[in-house]
Amino acid sequence: MCQSCYSNLKLNNTETINMFMGIITWDDLRRATLAIVLVILPTVLLSTFLPTTLHNYQITGPGLWELKLKGAPDMLIDPLHELRLKPYFFKFRLMGEVESRIPNAALFEKYKKNIESQISRKRPPAINYIFFVVLSSYYGILWFVRNRWFAEGKI
Repeated sequence: MCQSCYSNLKLNNTETINMFMGIITWDDLRRATLAIVLVILPTVLLSTFLPTTLHNYQITGPGLWELKLKGAPDMLIDPLHELRLKPYFFKFRLMGEVESRIPNAALFEKYKKNIESQISRKRPPAINYIFFVVLSSYYGILWFVRNRWFAEGKI
């Protein structure tokens, strides 16, 4: 390649980069990064993980019947009828309550996995509204912080 062709190629690449950076500035890249990190990413994470964390756990009648069919003794099942359909926000609290109701600790340990498999999850009826409230609260806090520290609108 001749020297003049190489210098023309180098000049054209520099002009292309300068022309590109004239269209998109470093401030635009910074604003886009902030938008992705502070707006888009939290929205995706909240919509993905919030509905799965807001469940109630409970033992149902069919779950107790399944325990009976799997061969669990009545001494294990009878105390659990009192817990039937009582909602618990955390699964470990429900399991703790089950453990406290069963008089024989060895029996509980033997059937612990079977009991856990019969616990059902129930979605609250207004989970979409809860998601909307949490997301709008996050956006409200974000707007307040932006107005407080960047009052002139330049981020």
